[in-house]
Amino acid sequence: MPADGNLASLRSTHATPVVFAAGAAIGVLGGMIGLGGAEFRLPLLIGLFGFAALSAVILNKVMSLVVVLVALPARLGAVPAAEIAARWPGSASAWSPRSWA
Repeated sequence: MPADGNLASLRSTHATPVVFAAGAAIGVLGGMIGLGGAEFRLPLLIGLFGFAALSAVILNKVMSLVVVLVALPARLGAVPAAEIAARWPGSASAWSPRSWA
């Protein structure tokens, strides 16, 4: 690490097509297996884009939150509210701390 703390010089710069292709590959792979792609983003952030491990983990968590916030309205629109309400008591009790005890 540089003595002056300048981390920008450690990161490699990539052309827009490389970044776009990596993002598209993560989206396709994550979508095919039904996940947000976090499993594929972290190795790319560290290996391909040169992020430090802690910075990559933080950025990965932020991107995961964005994926959830974008997917939630779409999924709520696809499932009727009555269906969610009918299953809510069982779902809520499964995540309740007292059910773990």
